[in-house]
Amino acid sequence: MKLYSGVTYWDKKQSSYESHLSLADNIKTKILIVGGGMSGNLAAYILSKRGHQVVVVDKDKLGSGSSTANTGMLQYSSDMMLTEFIQSIGEKKAVLFYQMCLEAMKDLTSLNYDLDYDGDYILRDSIYYASQKDDVNNLIHEYESLKKHGFPVEFLEQEQLEKEYDINKGAALKTWFDAEVNPYKFIQAIVQKNKSRGVTYFENTNILLDEIKSGSAITSQGHTIIFDQIILATGYAKIYECIKDKAQIERTYAFSATTSSNQPWKDDVMIWETRRPYLYFRTAKDHRIIAGGEDEYISNVEEDQDVIFEKTEKIRKQIEQVFPHLKLNITHRWNALFGTSKDGLPFIGKDPKLKNRYYLLGYEGNGTCYSMAGANILADLIEGKTNPYSDVVAINR
Repeated sequence: MKLYSGVTYWDKKQSSYESHLSLADNIKTKILIVGGGMSGNLAAYILSKRGHQVVVVDKDKLGSGSSTANTGMLQYSSDMMLTEFIQSIGEKKAVLFYQMCLEAMKDLTSLNYDLDYDGDYILRDSIYYASQKDDVNNLIHEYESLKKHGFPVEFLEQEQLEKEYDINKGAALKTWFDAEVNPYKFIQAIVQKNKSRGVTYFENTNILLDEIKSGSAITSQGHTIIFDQIILATGYAKIYECIKDKAQIERTYAFSATTSSNQPWKDDVMIWETRRPYLYFRTAKDHRIIAGGEDEYISNVEEDQDVIFEKTEKIRKQIEQVFPHLKLNITHRWNALFGTSKDGLPFIGKDPKLKNRYYLLGYEGNGTCYSMAGANILADLIEGKTNPYSDVVAINR
């Protein structure tokens, strides 16, 4: 499955990274991770830190899948508000899920400090504004719920929002412990740290996913990998049998643009809104704006460059409506697939039928945060430990 189309930014910005050999022999490992994107590398980081022997394989280049098209906005808030989760899955599980995400953001920040190379990871506040007046009451209820359960949040009324951030909307929530990142560069930095801990990588090594057995996997080149445990961190490339009735694939559009302003808005906060599908945008180095939106319930990428242009121009105009002083020059335009679930939760945990098979699938709009949480959950499950969040995101929930 093709995961994105158009001209992406992160991989064009970076010089070439170290390549890794493809598997050319039969091997044995304690833990096999299939997928060398953000999810797979975060899992390898946690497992190797705990002393496990890990092999990571990717069918292409490391970080060349969905991570290349990721806009790099990392937040503890989910696409579904805490109040919405409380209504759908109950208060206990909803609060646990949001606590999981906040903890994951703190873990990502700690991980960043542990890296030897810069992944452009920068702590940021987020502004979540009411797209229309009718949404203000929803934000008030969300603020009260977040505050009640100890989450970092501030309610900004219209006057304060306009005065501090020059955003003329009815209200907004301000959250912190969020971050922006260059996902492609961040992955490469994690890879280097993982290799220093003994993780082995193979690129251009395609595992036949439908032929995985209880203790072995075979590549399309005919080589066998014997393992004790396997983690499938394959992103949106395949919807597995155990989640096929709970998941679907959608499409989003994004761009990278230059602007003449050294600081387009206060504190370089990351900005998104209550409307669905929502507009989301952030700053990046070199006075750039990274933005996305116009999500569609379509499971294949858009190849028509005219459509990509039209959709990204619409996003640009929406940003310029929020900040009329900004004039954006779009240099890179693309669209990408992402996974969603019926209940708004990612799929993380043990296969319901196979005891040594695990899934790390960061479906929904906050995949990097979910994958960080999932890396810890899976490490605990593999080690026979209990994890307070495992039932919330379990495959058989």
